[in-house]
Formats: sequence, structure tokens, C-alpha cells
Amino acid sequence: TALIALLGLMRFAAAPLSSALLFLAATLLPAQARTTRTILFGPSGRISRARTKSVSCSAESSSRLASRRSSLGGLVGSTALLFGLKDRLAAADDASTELSANSDKFVTFSSGKPAPVLCTQAKEGMKKRRGIIDVSDTSIFERTECSLGGYVTKTPYTLKAPEYFEPLTGYFNGGPDPAGFLDMRLETAAFGGDRPVTIVVSDGKTPDRKNYPWIGKSSITELGNPEEFLKVFAPQLSVSEKFVSSEEIDGVTYYRYLLYKQAANYNNRKVISAAVYNGDLVTCVGLASEANWEKAKPVLLEVVNSFRVG
Repeated sequence: TALIALLGLMRFAAAPLSSALLFLAATLLPAQARTTRTILFGPSGRISRARTKSVSCSAESSSRLASRRSSLGGLVGSTALLFGLKDRLAAADDASTELSANSDKFVTFSSGKPAPVLCTQAKEGMKKRRGIIDVSDTSIFERTECSLGGYVTKTPYTLKAPEYFEPLTGYFNGGPDPAGFLDMRLETAAFGGDRPVTIVVSDGKTPDRKNYPWIGKSSITELGNPEEFLKVFAPQLSVSEKFVSSEEIDGVTYYRYLLYKQAANYNNRKVISAAVYNGDLVTCVGLASEANWEKAKPVLLEVVNSFRVG
């Protein structure tokens, strides 16, 4: 019976674990000294490990979770460490560290301050142009200095990204997008593929929505756990696979998501960090297409993991 249960656990872990653990490894990088309890939540059990962070996680693959929930039972909590999960986590942590260490120079992008690199703006007559943005197209875009953020949220925030990410500017009210929904938008074509890799910061508000339950809250935890908040934040969201975690840093709780939707014609890979600060929601989202996801993944994980508010 134990052998059969073990085989079931190994089959469950094999497919979604590679993407999920790399995301988890990025959230566990020792950026600051933090609390010393790590809790990994599997489908029906939990494992506590000594770490220098406080993290709670849950992994779900929508096509597999329901059928295996009953058979796994409490097995995850009692056997996962014995059969290699700890080693897999350590290996993923090492791999993420190695990838980020070999990446280009990271610089800090801070709201309310000048950009650390030259910004990109559309030339006169090109601002209403639709379609995929190619910041390397000098017939459409030009470089200029600009300040960052303050367009849709007054909450201060920072993130660290490679210096080849270019902030967009000069659109609606001088902001980073024509519609005026974003507070910061960084683009790069450095990873190739069929469209740029993008990082956006926003307050979660859209013109087709009038109810924002996070307004006035002191913490994102008041809106439920990471799974419950995702339903509040994006009730119509449909994904093929997701991995979620939560982390408290300097008194602020961040919910993080790694989302995948099986599709071909848009940025179907998303890495998200969200926090509520002084009654405002601020989100940082990294987006990539299937064509450039494998190259961009370690960088996006590191960028989104660096996102801080306050």
C-alpha cells in the first residue's frame, strides 16, 4: 500500500513541479533576514521546513488535483521530505540563484523618481498606433528621460529589473499606456519570440468594474487566502495551471502567482505579485509568450519577487 501511494505522489509531483518549484525558489531567495518558518502546502498536507523566510504555498494543476486529492490524503506531510522533495527544492533554489547571478545588471525602478535608464515614447503621430509594441523599432519610438509611476496609484513601490527593460512613457496623461490603466510598463525584446516580454504595475482597476473590495483594507489577507483573493481580483480568470504562494516582508503580505493558460496568440505566461498597502492594491505582473517563456522565466521570477510597496 505504501509503495502504491508513493508512486502516486511521484506521478503527481513530476509534471507541474518544475515550473512551480522554480517560482518557489525565487520567492525564497535570501534578500533579507526574515522569519524562520516555511510551510509548503500540497493538495492535502503540509510540510514545515527551517528557512529564513515565512512562506505558505499551494500548487494546483486543474486537470489533476480533483482525482488525486482523496488518494494522497495526509501522505504529502509524512513522506514528501523522505522521498526527495527537499532535494528538489534545494536544486531549484540553486538553479534560480545561478540563473539570476549570470543575468545582466539589475537596476532599481522606483515610482515617483526618474527612471534609471532612458525611457521609450512613441514619436508624434505614432501614439495611436495599435498592435504589438516593438521598442526596438526606431521608426516608431524614440528614447527620452522620464519619471516613473504616480499615474494610477500614489502608493510608493520599487522593483529591480535588468537595465535592458525600457519604461514606456508619453501616452495617456503622460503615462505608460494609451488607455491610462497602468502605473508603470517596462518592455524588452531581448528574449526574442513573437512579442516582447513585459512588466506592468497597476492598481487593479478597470473601466468595466465598479466594485473594488480591497479599498480601505490594511492587508491583502483581509480578502482571503491567495486562492480566494485571486477569485476576487480576477473572477473570470481561467488558467490551465497555477502555483500560488504568500510571503510577509516588513509587515506587508504579498500574494504571488505563477499562471499558465494554454493559448498561442498572446502572453499566456504570467508571474504576479500583489499587495494591499494603506487601503490600495498594487500589482506587479510579468508577461511572456510561450515562444520566449523559457528564456525569460528566471528573469521575470526575480523581477516580480523584488517588487516592494511602501
